Amino acid sequence: MPAESRIFIVDDGADYRFLTEQIFTRFLPQYSTRFFASGDALYQHILTSPTGKPELIILDLHMPGLSGEQVLSYLKKHPQWHYIPVIMMSSTVDEVEIAACYKAGANSFLAKPDGMTQFKEIFESVCTYWLKFNRPSQ
Repeated sequence: MPAESRIFIVDDGADYRFLTEQIFTRFLPQYSTRFFASGDALYQHILTSPTGKPELIILDLHMPGLSGEQVLSYLKKHPQWHYIPVIMMSSTVDEVEIAACYKAGANSFLAKPDGMTQFKEIFESVCTYWLKFNRPSQ
């Protein structure tokens, strides 16, 4: 694992972004996080900063503008971003949406938990697996 792995977190919910930032700051400071408030914001970043790539993307499914699934499809077709693991998250769990995300190239789909303790456990597990043990193809 690099000294500081970069993680992009994309979610339109300000409360969720704040909670996630607190978890990474307090419990997972070894990871560098960058937050985007929409799929459109991440898309613009990709267009304007092609070299500023993360090692992992955590992407909300339901967002105004470009949805998480649309952003996922774009990422998986992009020649420089397609290999980056994308973890989809949603507070609603619908089997049809989950299947569509996997079909579009999601590496994992997780239901957003209710509390900070569960979020912490999920992010610890996700980061350990995807940034420490997994070896992506480039």
